[in-house]
Amino acid sequence: MAARTTAPASCPHAPCCAPCPLRGLAYREQLALKRRRVVSALARYPSLAGAAVEDVVGSRDLFGYRNVVKLAVRGRADGSLRAGVYAPGSHRLVDAERCAAQHPALGEVVAAALEAAAGLGIEPYDERSGTGELRYVVARYGARRRRVQLVLVTASADTTRLRDLTRRLARRCRALGGVLHNHNPERGNVILGRRWATLRPPAELVERLGGLELRVSPASFLQPNLWTARRIYESALELAAPTAADSVIDLFCGIGPLSLYLAGRARQVTGIEEAPSAVRDARANQRLNRLFNVRFEAGRVEEVLPALRARRARVDLVTLNPTRNGASARVLAEIAALGPRRVVYVSCNPDTLARDLDGLARSGYRTCLARPFDMLPQTEHVEVVALLEPLG
Repeated sequence: MAARTTAPASCPHAPCCAPCPLRGLAYREQLALKRRRVVSALARYPSLAGAAVEDVVGSRDLFGYRNVVKLAVRGRADGSLRAGVYAPGSHRLVDAERCAAQHPALGEVVAAALEAAAGLGIEPYDERSGTGELRYVVARYGARRRRVQLVLVTASADTTRLRDLTRRLARRCRALGGVLHNHNPERGNVILGRRWATLRPPAELVERLGGLELRVSPASFLQPNLWTARRIYESALELAAPTAADSVIDLFCGIGPLSLYLAGRARQVTGIEEAPSAVRDARANQRLNRLFNVRFEAGRVEEVLPALRARRARVDLVTLNPTRNGASARVLAEIAALGPRRVVYVSCNPDTLARDLDGLARSGYRTCLARPFDMLPQTEHVEVVALLEPLG
C-alpha cells in the first residue's frame, strides 16, 4: 500500500521541533536512511555478517499517525499555558501541542485543557522551585471509538479544580473520553506518579489491533503508530511460524498483543512482563479475546525464566520485545538454555539489538534476517524484527 504522503501546509512548531529531524526529506530517502542505520549497527559484529537486512516496511501515514503525546506544561507571560517536549540535552521546552505527527484530535483536546486550566487559575509546575500544580498532560487517541483519553499530572493531590476542568472540557470537546488524574509530587523527570484517580470514566481505552481488542490502561504502553504495530506483530507471527503443537514464551510482553497473536496458532503461550499495569491489561485482554491457551506471569524476565526452566517446561519458540536497553546477558543465556528452534526478537533500538544478536550468536544462534519497520516517520527511529535459528 502506498504511503499517505500529503504533508500539512505548515507545522506550527517547525523548524524548532527536534523530534522530526527528517521532515522535508523524501520518504524513500527516509526509509533508505533507516535501513542503512540497521545495516551499520549489525556490521559492527562479525557474527552477524550473514544476516540479510530487508528493505524497511514503510508507514501508511506519514503525518497524523501518532496516537499518544506526553507533554510538559509551562506558563507564558500573559498567564496562558503551553505544552511541549524538551529540546535534546536540555530542559528548554519546545511547543508541540499541535504537532503534525500526532492525530489532530490530540491537539484539540490538549489545547482546550490548557485553556481551561489557565481559566481556572491552575498554575504550571516550576521544576526549579518545585512550586505550581500542573506538570504534564498525557493524551492518547483511541481510533476504535474516536475518543481521546486525557491524563492530568499534578504535583498536588487536590482534584477540586481538576474536576471543574473536566466538566468544562466535556462540554467543549466531543472527542473527549476518559479523564484521569495522576499525582506526582516527586522532583525529577519521571512523568507519572503512583496515585491515580478517575475524573471521568472510562479509565481505560479499548483499541482494535488486527483481529484483537486490547484494553490499555493509562500507565500501560501501546505503540504510537497502530498501523505499523500491526504489521510488526504479523511479521513476528509469520517468522515464528508456530504450529498447533508448539509451546511459546513471549518475553517483555507488555499488554499482550504479540502473545495473543501467537495464541491463535500455538498450543500454549506464556507471556512474561514486569510492569503491574501491563500485566493486568494483558490478563484482561486474554479474557476479552477469549484465548484460553495463553497465560501471563508477572515479574522480571531474569527471575521468571529460570523458574520455568527449573520446571523443565518445553519451549519450542521464544519471542521478545524489550525496551530500548535491550535484554540482559542473563536473559540471553536463559533463552539459549531453553533451546528453542526459533527466536524472534522485536527491537526499537538497532544498536542494542545488534549487541544482543551477537550475544545469542555466541550461544549458538545465527541471525537469519532483520526486517525493519518505520514506526515514526519524519524521525530517525526504526524498529526491527529479527529471526534467529540454531547454528547447524
